[in-house]
Amino acid sequence: MTDAFPLRRYATIDSTNLEAQRLAAAGTRGPLLLVAEEQGAGKGRLGRNWISARGNLYTSLLLPTGAAPAKMPQLAFVTALAVHDVVSGFCGADYVRLKWPNDCLLAGAKVAGILCETAAGGQAVIGCGINVEHSPEGLAYPTAHLRQYSPLASVGDVLAAYASALKARLSAWGEGAGFAGILADWQVRAHGLNMPLRVSAGGRVISGIFSGLAPDGALVVKLADGTTETIYAGDVTFMVRAE
Repeated sequence: MTDAFPLRRYATIDSTNLEAQRLAAAGTRGPLLLVAEEQGAGKGRLGRNWISARGNLYTSLLLPTGAAPAKMPQLAFVTALAVHDVVSGFCGADYVRLKWPNDCLLAGAKVAGILCETAAGGQAVIGCGINVEHSPEGLAYPTAHLRQYSPLASVGDVLAAYASALKARLSAWGEGAGFAGILADWQVRAHGLNMPLRVSAGGRVISGIFSGLAPDGALVVKLADGTTETIYAGDVTFMVRAE
């Protein structure tokens, strides 16, 4: 086990999130942190594949929670802060930013992905992958890995740091009671704040300025006519590179 959570390791698996779902359905109660060396069917946001070759960190935390289902999306912000803590610790905070809704960027390139889901028995599954030794190529967006900036980073060290950071951020969240503080911390670390962006959401393309987050974590876009639009899901592209 880690110091933060009981641990279950897998050499290879289809997906740690899928395994956490199966365990929950079979009656397992967390907290339980699942860690795989390799995934055959890693899951990303919006049903996308998460490339999962050996050398990176792939985890899912099965977490009992008394928070209302409406608060479950808050866990993406909680987890993003934990990832930011980890990546900053290895590579320096000046290089690390959070991109709405759930990406962590290292020098402007994606270094981690987060997928939070609900599970049986009033539990949540917090899936997280962090690129440690390598990053996928040929994608529509740039990618990075920790060893580009921290040559001695190891999966074991990253796991220990992540488990500790996640436990601390979950404690601060307090099943939703501390979400305002989580959002404030997230926004300080935001990629592209006050920069022009384009959001593809629900068949629409919305252009404007990223003006911050709503109290529930939604993206607030200031439109050309001065009004704002609140967006709960979509793909964000910044029109000018934001540092």
